Formats: sequence, C-alpha cells, structure tokens
Amino acid sequence: MFRSKKKPSPLGIGVSLVDGDSAVRHARQLMLLSEGYDVRSYATCAALLADPQARDYLCIILNFEMGHIDGLEILRQMRANGWHGKALLLDGPTSASPMLQKAERYGDTVLPHNVGNQALLTAIAGSIDHSWAGWDVGGLGPNK
Repeated sequence: MFRSKKKPSPLGIGVSLVDGDSAVRHARQLMLLSEGYDVRSYATCAALLADPQARDYLCIILNFEMGHIDGLEILRQMRANGWHGKALLLDGPTSASPMLQKAERYGDTVLPHNVGNQALLTAIAGSIDHSWAGWDVGGLGPNK
C-alpha cells in the first residue's frame, strides 16, 4: 500500500484505489492527488482489506476482477468490517447486467476499466455526494 505524503484534502475526502496494474494505479493516483483527494493506493484487494484506515475513506475505486476474488466480494467484506462508503467498480468495456444490479443495491457504480479521468472524477464526486449523509465530517468517519 502506498500512502501519499501530500497533506489530506481540506475536507478530508479520501479515495482508496485498488489496481493490480502499477502503471494504471500510479497514473490514477497522481491524477486524484492533483485534484486534492487524499489517496490510499493498493496493489491487491488483500492489502485493502488488511488496512483498517481504508474504512475511513468515502470512496473505493476497484477493478471488478482482481485475481481470485471479485469486486463485489471485496465490498461485501469491507461493509462487514464497518465501511459505509460507495464504490466505483471498473469492469470491461461493457458491464454485465447481474453485476450492475448487485452494485446498484448499495449505490455503487460500474464503469468501464478504461474510463477517462473526467468521467472518473465525476463518478467520484457523485459517490461522495451520496455517501456524505452517513459521515461525520468533523470526525472524518461514519456517524455512530
């Protein structure tokens, strides 16, 4: 896991980024940092699950297929561990209908893996807007 040395964004808005392709992960991380997000970056889903601070971030960007476990299973485990944010699942060029239905139950979004930066930023903003009501901004974590 790579944690940026950059100061957290003024609102403490964090994004967890999981991608096994280091070049893609690094490029997206730099783009998100340049937009003022606090970013935690992971090469594997296991690293995300092992980091208790990942539960403090409103949004997870996650490849749908990461090795032997899919994105929906990772999100199920994150939610079981107390995470209440929204996810952006990155999938192939077209997203499968059953996956969309499961993701939509929690307000998650499925995007093409090759989504452009502006579309990704728009999706992040939308996911944070929907997640914000359940978070204590002063404590930067879920309302208890």
